[in-house]
Amino acid sequence: MNIKGFGQATDEMISNFEQYIGFSLPEDYKQFLREYNGGTAIVRYSTFFVEELNENIPLDVMYGLGVERPFDIIKWYDEYVDDLFPNSIIIGDDPGSGKIVLVTDPEYKGIYYWDHVFHFEQSSEDENTYEIADSFQAFIDGLKNP
Repeated sequence: MNIKGFGQATDEMISNFEQYIGFSLPEDYKQFLREYNGGTAIVRYSTFFVEELNENIPLDVMYGLGVERPFDIIKWYDEYVDDLFPNSIIIGDDPGSGKIVLVTDPEYKGIYYWDHVFHFEQSSEDENTYEIADSFQAFIDGLKNP
């Protein structure tokens, strides 16, 4: 994996976070937290492809639990909980403040790119969230090095 992790999250940290947000996280994402607990791309900037935008977008950071505040999942959850799909959390971002969102709701399950600052001209108030992958592991597997 091309991620330089922030450390390791414990099962207790993950369980406490799931209780805090009120839903369970996918196993592949929990395993990522156990092994890396977020982190930055080793190769700056690894990219992910957003088909609807026809763009490769650089990955800046994946958030973790109990890490410095700018990189803490709970900080981002608290800040944006009212703006997110049900059963979803922000798990990372790009250098331009676009967010990477994990959605666990069965109807929309997957990883999405949220262009909440309307960086791309295709984005609007009504349409600014784009599917990246159908699972966290597929998202990680799809990261490309420059």
